[in-house]
Amino acid sequence: MSASEHLTSAITQLVKAELAFTNETGRDGEEIYIVDSVALAEHELILLHSKGALTRDGIRHYLVDRAA
Repeated sequence: MSASEHLTSAITQLVKAELAFTNETGRDGEEIYIVDSVALAEHELILLHSKGALTRDGIRHYLVDRAA
């Protein structure tokens, strides 16, 4: 599966989970997704989706790990 297919699948999951999100382009040109008021880079969104953690709880756990 290509990166764009993974991203599409991740975005579809956000919609199904009824998680509010928007996106913007960062300074480095990478897409940043604001999911439920949390900024995630495109690769982080794909990573969480691939781990089955694209949920409010999964994002919270990821943020704790990312901060450590």
